[in-house]
Amino acid sequence: MKSSKSGFIRINARKISGLWLAVLIGSLVLGLSGCSTQAENSNTNIAGGVYTKAGEPAPGATKVMVGLYAVNAYEIDTAANTFFFKGYLWLRWNGDVDPLSTLEFANSVEEWGLTVTNLTEEPQVLPSGEKLQMMRVQGRFFEPFVLSNYPLDKQNLEITLEDTLNDNTKIVYVPDTKETAFDSRFKVPGWTVNAISAETMDHNYVSNLGDTTAQSSNFSALTFSIGIHRAQNLFWWKLLLPLILVLITNWLALLLSPTYSEIRTAMPATALLTTVFLQQSSLDAIPQVSSLVLMDLIYVVAYSTIVLTFAQVIWDNHKIKDENAGTIAAVAKTDRKSLVIQAAATVALIAILVITHS
Repeated sequence: MKSSKSGFIRINARKISGLWLAVLIGSLVLGLSGCSTQAENSNTNIAGGVYTKAGEPAPGATKVMVGLYAVNAYEIDTAANTFFFKGYLWLRWNGDVDPLSTLEFANSVEEWGLTVTNLTEEPQVLPSGEKLQMMRVQGRFFEPFVLSNYPLDKQNLEITLEDTLNDNTKIVYVPDTKETAFDSRFKVPGWTVNAISAETMDHNYVSNLGDTTAQSSNFSALTFSIGIHRAQNLFWWKLLLPLILVLITNWLALLLSPTYSEIRTAMPATALLTTVFLQQSSLDAIPQVSSLVLMDLIYVVAYSTIVLTFAQVIWDNHKIKDENAGTIAAVAKTDRKSLVIQAAATVALIAILVITHS
């Protein structure tokens, strides 16, 4: 009889392990499918957009060299998809075309709050014959932030310039990559600054905007991009560490004697409630989004772990009703094995999610 009970417990231990693996693998598939869907949506937005990579400048087009020196960026609002920027911009060109009068900051918001101040009343004429105009720029700009990798997300603070009147057969922007930079004291609170880059594009309006004499609907555009990523300490110490401590508390229930049924049942229940509140607080820094972010996926793994631990404790309570010493010892042994499997699988899955989103 004793051996029959032990065999039954071993069979059920294998079932529990199989259930663990099935749920954890399901969580991984859910996470990766969420990533691919978000990436697909992102690619669709890019492909369906009207900005394309610029080709060779048209013969006769005036090339306007444009550079940017970033001084400060702050008030990054992921809910409103905006940020505040302050810096210096310069244009250098040859010829009689005046690119200043038709210059537009395409992604600026609150036009009344955008301040563009020329540093000289008239453009300077350089010894080479080129004209140079420097200006101070300060204002709020729009940036559609992608939060799928939060809190390990990387963002770009972009400023896009465009000519409002002359198409790309007349004016073409060229980035002054050699002199474009950010100040040594350029800081973005809560973020780490990576680099600054620039890219020339063509903006195809797919319309002549009512001008039947227009020969082209393509206008030259130039985007300066400041790459930033969220500070890693936020993830490791403020978001992940508390969750790991809660999971450890949950798993400790499996190390207690199966006879302490009330305590063992209370521990995963408490862990589950704590995890719910932790998830809510961990997402306070970002707005509500329709898809799962990285932190959501990690919590899916945590919920799966806690619920299955809860189910195992309840299953154990039913198996030791007769208080048979052999049964209690066998259940305790199964719990220890299950704890190792659970902890290893959970840590591995979280590591995979972090790696795939980094």
